[in-house]
Amino acid sequence: MSFKYSLRKGDEGQEVKRMQGSLPTVADGKFGVKTEKEVRAYQQHNDLTIDGIAGAQTLGHMGIEVLPGIDVSSHNGTIDFKKVSEAGVRYAWIKTSEGTTHVNPGFEKKFHDARDNDILVGAYHFGRPDTYSNDPLDWEKEADHFLEQLEKVGLETGDMVPMLDVENGVKIDDNYNCEWYLNWLYKVGCETKVKPVVYTARWAWQMYVMKANKEFQNKLASYPVWLASYNSGVEPKRTTTLWREWDIWQWTGSGAVPGVQGKCDQNWIAGGQLNKLRVP
Repeated sequence: MSFKYSLRKGDEGQEVKRMQGSLPTVADGKFGVKTEKEVRAYQQHNDLTIDGIAGAQTLGHMGIEVLPGIDVSSHNGTIDFKKVSEAGVRYAWIKTSEGTTHVNPGFEKKFHDARDNDILVGAYHFGRPDTYSNDPLDWEKEADHFLEQLEKVGLETGDMVPMLDVENGVKIDDNYNCEWYLNWLYKVGCETKVKPVVYTARWAWQMYVMKANKEFQNKLASYPVWLASYNSGVEPKRTTTLWREWDIWQWTGSGAVPGVQGKCDQNWIAGGQLNKLRVP
C-alpha cells in the first residue's frame, strides 16, 4: 500500500512543472538543484518541515496535493470502507454497469458504504461499442442503462463525476468508436450536468482511437482523462499523444489496500484537479 505522493530531486513531469509554478524558478518540469533549493526556502518561509521534498504537506500548502484513491468492481468482493477511509483513501469510483444489460453486483451497497465513511464516490460504465455495432443507437441504450443504474444511488453534490471506461470497440473502425464514445459522453453529460471522465490506456487508444479523424479525437481530448500506466515514479510512462496532461493516473492494478480483499486498482488525482472532477 502506498498513499504517499512526493516530488524530489531527479523527478520530471507535469506535477514538477505545476509545483514550480508556485516557486520563483523556471517551470521546466525538471526537479534539479535550483528547484530543491526553492522548495527548502518555501518550506522555511511557511514553517513546514524543511527537507527539500514536496510531499503532501508542502504540495497541500501550495494547494496542489496529489490525492490517492481507488476504483473497484464486484471482483473486489465485500469492502470494508471504514478501513479504506482510515488508510487514507480519499475517493473511490465504483463500476456500475457494462453494455446495455449488465449491472455490476453489489454496486449500490458499495456506494452507500463509501459515502457513510466520507469517501468521495463516483460511478463508471464499461463501454461496449463492439456488441451491437450494427445498431446506430447502441451508444444511447448504453448511456440510458448507465443513467438508470446511477439513479438508484443518486448523483449528489460533491460526488465524483461519471466515468466511461474506453477499453473496447470495433477494431477496424476508429471513427465509429470515437463517435460512439463522444455520443455517450455528451448524453451522460447533458443528463447529469457535469463533464464525465474518459478512462483509457495507451494500448486501447492505439487499438480503437488513434486512426479516427482529428475532429473526433480533438473532441475526445476535451474531456478529462484517466490514464492507466502501471509504473513507478511520479508520471505515467505509457501515454498517448491525444491528451497533453493526465487528470487521473491509475498507477497499479494490483495494490494492497486495507479493507479490500485481494488486488486493488490505485490512482492519483493530479494536483489541484479534485474540484474539476466533482459534482458542483
